[in-house]
Amino acid sequence: RVTPRFPDGFTLLSGKGQFRSAAGSIVQEGSKLLILLYPFSAQSSEVIELIRNDYKVMFQQESVLRVDEPTCVSF
Repeated sequence: RVTPRFPDGFTLLSGKGQFRSAAGSIVQEGSKLLILLYPFSAQSSEVIELIRNDYKVMFQQESVLRVDEPTCVSF
């Protein structure tokens, strides 16, 4: 679901996560970290929101963190 929307590439890391659920219990589960570098635009932002919403539905998540930070990169 990410590749068709951002075919230039990304990095996906797997890990173990822990959080407090809305009910107050501690939940431990596998997690994913998507690193996506892209020129900022309203259209890109909307597509990222679609990916986040898809992930929430597919994996029954209460929330999916998003962090946006301007940066300068070179390859």
